[in-house]
Amino acid sequence: MRIRPAVPTDVPAIAKTYAESWRTTYQGLAPDVFVNGMTEQAATAIFHDSLQSTGHAYFIHVAETDEGRIIGYADGGKERSHPEMGIGELYGLYLLKDFQRQGLGRRLFQASAQSVLASGMNTLLIWVLKNNTNQPFYVSVGGVLQPTIKTLNVGGHDIKLVSYYWENLSLLK
Repeated sequence: MRIRPAVPTDVPAIAKTYAESWRTTYQGLAPDVFVNGMTEQAATAIFHDSLQSTGHAYFIHVAETDEGRIIGYADGGKERSHPEMGIGELYGLYLLKDFQRQGLGRRLFQASAQSVLASGMNTLLIWVLKNNTNQPFYVSVGGVLQPTIKTLNVGGHDIKLVSYYWENLSLLK
C-alpha cells in the first residue's frame, strides 16, 4: 500500500471511493437524503474542479494498493469559512471499509499534515458528524475536540457537526 499525491486522472477512482465509503460510513448515522446525495457523479465534478484550481492551497492524497487501486483519500486546504485566517482544514479522509484499521488513515493524515505545513499553515481542523463512530481516530492523531457544534440543514434535516483541532502541526510525530 502506498500514499501519493493525486493527479487529475485519479478523479474517477477517487469519486467512486468517496461515494462507496460515504455510504458505508454514514448509512444509519445521517438522513438518507444526505447519504444518498453523495454520488459518484457529484464527487467527480467536485474533485475535478478542485484539482484544477491553483488559487488556494488545495491538496489531495490517495491511498492505493500495490496493484494501483485507489482505496482511500484525504483532501484539504485552507479553512473554507475563513480562508484569510491561514488555518488548514482537512475536508475529508475516507477509506473503503475493507481497508480501515490498517494504518492507512494515519498515513493519509500525516501526508495531509505535511501538505498543510508546506502551504505555510501550522494549524488544522476537521468537521465531522457528531455521531461519527470514527471520532477516536482524530484523537489518536492528536486532534482536540472543540466545544463548538455546527448545524447543517439538508433536505429539512438538521445534521450536527463537531470539529477537531491541531494547534501546532509541526509538533506531530
